[in-house]
Amino acid sequence: MTRSRRGAPAAFVMPFYSASGAPQDQDLLRLAVASALHQTDDDVRLVIVDDASPDPRSTLWLEELSASDPRIHVVRQPDNRGPGYCRNIGVRWAEKLGADIVCFLDSDDEAHPSRVEVARRLMTEAGAEVVYSTFVVVDAYGAAIPVADIVSGVRIILSDLDSRPLSGKDIWIELAVERDNLTIPSSLSVTTRLAQAIPFPEDARFHEDMHTWLRYSASGAEVFFTPATPSRYRILTADRGSSSRERAGGIDAFNRLRANVISGGLREAIDMGIRRGVIENSDGMEILARYFLNVAGMIRREGSDTVASELVSRAYDLLPKQVFNQLRARYQA
Repeated sequence: MTRSRRGAPAAFVMPFYSASGAPQDQDLLRLAVASALHQTDDDVRLVIVDDASPDPRSTLWLEELSASDPRIHVVRQPDNRGPGYCRNIGVRWAEKLGADIVCFLDSDDEAHPSRVEVARRLMTEAGAEVVYSTFVVVDAYGAAIPVADIVSGVRIILSDLDSRPLSGKDIWIELAVERDNLTIPSSLSVTTRLAQAIPFPEDARFHEDMHTWLRYSASGAEVFFTPATPSRYRILTADRGSSSRERAGGIDAFNRLRANVISGGLREAIDMGIRRGVIENSDGMEILARYFLNVAGMIRREGSDTVASELVSRAYDLLPKQVFNQLRARYQA
């Protein structure tokens, strides 16, 4: 085991919600908690934010966990507000606990045992403010899911992480106009300072992660990718896709929310980039239009033609016709 050379702990921030108190929820929570606490750098804390789980059994699980290890802190929310809101609560608790690094981890995923050690080294020695990794997709029992059986959106992210991961300053533009996402929350660590300065959008229950990753980068933060600490990302649904699609009301509703939430984050990122002198005012509309065309091309391949056409129309309204036609052909939107 190693400890922080600077004397400040790292804090895992874990949103939690169990609708039914099912035994599977408890089993997955225990695995997630164990992965956070059993780190090669053992100077860690864990903040679990319960998003008003209705079943009293989940309250007992969390009380038992809190009593089992003084490093575990449980915060119960009175109202269900979504994972982004819970992460913001957890970040504030991490600051109170003296943590200088926040590691996001969902309650059904698992952290790599060297995650804190590697993130701390990159932040200390290389000046990173955001450190992220790839992930392995597993089922309810921990078995790896073949890539061919995973929904296309997740496959795209894994392919990008394998062949062309982003690192450096101001990666937000390429992230918006060429990618699907940076990574999942359970594979991203950030300085507590940056996490406090740029919170998750609290009115969004889906896609709040990409909204935030764009703003992290647009603030000028140094972003580092490491392949050394892949997390384990658990998908439980039969179609090997995120349950978010079901909770959002189907794929069209999910993709419409995706475009609206992430474009909101991108607009904020554009404003930040203009203020910092990274881009000109005139660049912003093309970046936003290219985002719409990028997503339209991706979701059309998923069969979400109606929403894709809506996004193409939004891009059309932002660009001169000749530029629009050139970009639409490029993105196959």
